[in-house]
Amino acid sequence: MKKTLRLYSKILLVVVAFMGTTNVFAQSPCIDFHKRKCKRQDVSSPYVISSESRSAMFLKGQTSEFRLTIYQGKDYRITICNDEVLGDNIGMAIIDRETGEPLYNNKDFNYVRDFEFTVLMTREIKIVISVPDDSGSMKPKGDFRTKQADGMGCLGVLIEEMITPKKGF
Repeated sequence: MKKTLRLYSKILLVVVAFMGTTNVFAQSPCIDFHKRKCKRQDVSSPYVISSESRSAMFLKGQTSEFRLTIYQGKDYRITICNDEVLGDNIGMAIIDRETGEPLYNNKDFNYVRDFEFTVLMTREIKIVISVPDDSGSMKPKGDFRTKQADGMGCLGVLIEEMITPKKGF
């Protein structure tokens, strides 16, 4: 009898745990969007995916930022990808966190989706992502905006890194 009760309690625990996990994934359709949708340029390259990569739900007109430490002696490639509903001109700016100096803005390069660079000095940066506004998708209502299905989508920031290759002889 005790063995049967233990078995049933274990089965119940597994079922409850599975249901909780399923519920979390159902609520977050953008989890790992960067892994599923951002295309790596060359899978055989020495770049590895950084754990600092991010994915999130965005609204048209939304801007969001996150911090990243970039390290001397490393090369980085940052790629952005998004659901079609968010449009084509997704902005990506890289700003020195300490000085506020803009280091890169893809707006100056026709909103390219990826950027590769070598770090000469370790520093903290902010990556600022901006989704253009589309007046048809969000209508202001007093102090808030309505979320319409066609104004929301997933956006991913894939960060890849590698040790800078030695140059010369």
